Amino acid sequence: GVYICLFIALYFEVFMLISFLEKRPASKTSSKPKHFPSVTVIVPCWNEEQTIAGTINSLLALEYPKEKLSIVVVNDGSSDNTLAVANTFAREPQVTILSREKGGEGKHVPLNMGVEHALKIIKSDVIGCLDADSFAAPDALLEMAKQWESDPSIMALAPSMKVYRPQRIIELMQQVEYTFGIFYKKMFDNLSAISVLPGPFSMYRREVFEQIGLFRRAYNTEDMEMTFRMHSRNLKIVNAHTAIVYTTVPSSVRALVKQRTRWSQGYLQNSRDYRYMYFNRRYGNFGLLVLPFGLIAFAAGLYMTGYVLWNALSSVGTHIMELSTTHIPLQIPTIHADWFYLDTSMLTFLVVAVLCLTFTAILLGQRIAQTKLSPAAFLWYFTLFGFVAPLWLARATWGALRAQESTWR
Repeated sequence: GVYICLFIALYFEVFMLISFLEKRPASKTSSKPKHFPSVTVIVPCWNEEQTIAGTINSLLALEYPKEKLSIVVVNDGSSDNTLAVANTFAREPQVTILSREKGGEGKHVPLNMGVEHALKIIKSDVIGCLDADSFAAPDALLEMAKQWESDPSIMALAPSMKVYRPQRIIELMQQVEYTFGIFYKKMFDNLSAISVLPGPFSMYRREVFEQIGLFRRAYNTEDMEMTFRMHSRNLKIVNAHTAIVYTTVPSSVRALVKQRTRWSQGYLQNSRDYRYMYFNRRYGNFGLLVLPFGLIAFAAGLYMTGYVLWNALSSVGTHIMELSTTHIPLQIPTIHADWFYLDTSMLTFLVVAVLCLTFTAILLGQRIAQTKLSPAAFLWYFTLFGFVAPLWLARATWGALRAQESTWR
């Protein structure tokens, strides 16, 4: 079983690297689009008094024609000073403040409130969203406009996401993970099989909502469900890798596990709802490759965790038995530097190969996003991620089996 898991990981990483070599991402250019579609960016917020001002300021600072850009801030019944902070921007002609007295029904509700306002009142060509803890780079929307102009068939665009000012160990770990994700999102783009349009700064043509409807609750992963629904209707989704958005990330293991449990459980439950797309040629590489591999990777992660735990516990149990039987204390194994003692088993080879390819993919992600990771970030990622990820995989699986909805807040 462990060999199968490693071979699958190795095969997929080689496949992604070949995809990169066949179609390398274009570099950012200084050219500007001739046509600027009208854009509304919705900012749904709940108790975001610490970050909402920075989010709105990042939108006001976008290098985009002011008359073509509208910002709709939707307060979802916040109990702190979020609404008061948002109201300080009410005099800005680009900003509209909407508010609900009672919130907590899910992020899709304030999102849809903003979408309906953009469709019926503002009548924008493009409608997007930006989470209230995220910040768009000044040229992010400009880079997206280039994509719209180059290909009118594009129905939605996903940006490249970077971690905003990582400092703590868990944040540095996620910085590497997000850089890894930048590589994979671009490779999925090459396959026309992007699996999620993230909350921070994803953009949709208005036709998307007119054709397939608004956001759904979808197990508190409304962005993922919308992506699946678009693939089910063969609507084109593209990654605008030169459009950068920065997002704050959980700063504790507990908060990280809670967030990722929601994402992972949402993936399992949405995959169940859209199971008819699996191995279906009608849905292209998304149905034939990305959806099945995502489920296989999920199962492989759980299996590998169980394998490592079982072997560790078995080893400890064996040593305890030996100690109780022989009363000879455990000897610390001698470390030999001679090449003769190098472990050359197939298992070791596969593990090293997977790690090397992962490292290569992260470096390519750095290149695509034009970012620089510190050695400490690499250290914490390769040291900690394998211990933390199984926590949310296990919780998500348990929640999905119980048909229990993960919490949003």
